Amino acid sequence: MQSQRKFTLSCLLAMGAVGVAACSVAPAPERIEDVGSNELVVAGPGVGVCNQSDPYEKNNKQATATGLNYSWIYFEPANPDYWWSVDTGGAYTGASASICKNDEDWYFVSTSNLPYAPGWLSIRAKAAGASHCPMQVYEEDGETWTSGYDPPAGPENTIQIDVYSAGTLQLVASAQSNIGRIFLDTYNGPLDQDLYLRVHGPKEAHYGYELSVAVQTDAFEDECES
Repeated sequence: MQSQRKFTLSCLLAMGAVGVAACSVAPAPERIEDVGSNELVVAGPGVGVCNQSDPYEKNNKQATATGLNYSWIYFEPANPDYWWSVDTGGAYTGASASICKNDEDWYFVSTSNLPYAPGWLSIRAKAAGASHCPMQVYEEDGETWTSGYDPPAGPENTIQIDVYSAGTLQLVASAQSNIGRIFLDTYNGPLDQDLYLRVHGPKEAHYGYELSVAVQTDAFEDECES
């Protein structure tokens, strides 16, 4: 059961974010929309054009954070017949949005009402056209090919995610990437007391992004391990 759980959660993260009430995922990959703001048209991997700075977006402050609903929750309680048995659980949520011109997005993730005690937080972010797993270059029989995509390093493709305890605003974890891809995994902090996520970048930050969040009882294998 444990190996099955690891596989299922890894696949969910690898699939990317799902739509939630405050966000919209466009049907074609070349178009990404953030509801309440102007459309972000992606001309190619890592290339985007924002008409203006999301004047109608409402979640750019902690007080107006977008609540993310779980699309999937799994829980298997410990078997009392076996002393080594432990609770096993995981929950998944995510969003698709954009960052343009000094913009930032705040999200609220409820962890206090899960049917298990959270012990591990996994966050994945793909921005500016980045693939879920890092780009790799392969060579065989004189031929070279690549798998995945890494946007060019730079402030325009830099994304940062800060995680705060909702009750105390204590910083639980933080990660930054200048190539649009974040893998943030942590045991740190009071993960069972609800969380705020802040997605932002430098003033040049300019991209559409997908956010995936898994709250689990324990860690699981890196889905990009070969």
